[in-house]
Amino acid sequence: MKSRACFLVIGFSCFLVTAPIVAQRQTFVPPSDVSFKISTKQTSYKTGESITLKYSSKNISNAALFVPREWEATCPASPHLWAWFEDSSGKHFVPGYGGSCTGGPKTVTERMSKEAAFLKPGEHLDGTFQLDTKLFGGLKPGVYRIEAALTGWTEEKFSDAERSELAKMAGPFMAGEVSDSIRITLTPSVK
Repeated sequence: MKSRACFLVIGFSCFLVTAPIVAQRQTFVPPSDVSFKISTKQTSYKTGESITLKYSSKNISNAALFVPREWEATCPASPHLWAWFEDSSGKHFVPGYGGSCTGGPKTVTERMSKEAAFLKPGEHLDGTFQLDTKLFGGLKPGVYRIEAALTGWTEEKFSDAERSELAKMAGPFMAGEVSDSIRITLTPSVK
């Protein structure tokens, strides 16, 4: 009985030592591996004016990974990056989106070559996003929060064959969502 208990302890210890060595690489990683920040050139804009929102997605993990670009490369496409306004009462002004389909990538590898950016630890993907305040009906002068979200990939939206193809790529893909917000003021437009 004593030798059996000793054998179990030794066997369990060997498992603990070798477990990290045999661990498989993940295909999807949590959004906490990515930092997402937004900014604007100024803090005040006129109602009806277009606002250029700058964004930066940064790999803050210890390994290389893929982060999404603005849009999916699917048909119909949907956004990975979206932004909207919240007024001082908490009401949200969220734009819609639309598009047409003219064919797209044939394989998941082709799709990711257009849709994903490969970032090593510490690297970032920067870009801009236009918010035309005319498209948000009801935006009156006042203080607003611009809220933005970067949405990664959902494992369940891929077939087994596609997940297998993704697993062979250079790194894992961000899943989930990261968000940020900033405050701006809208002033009356000059007529």
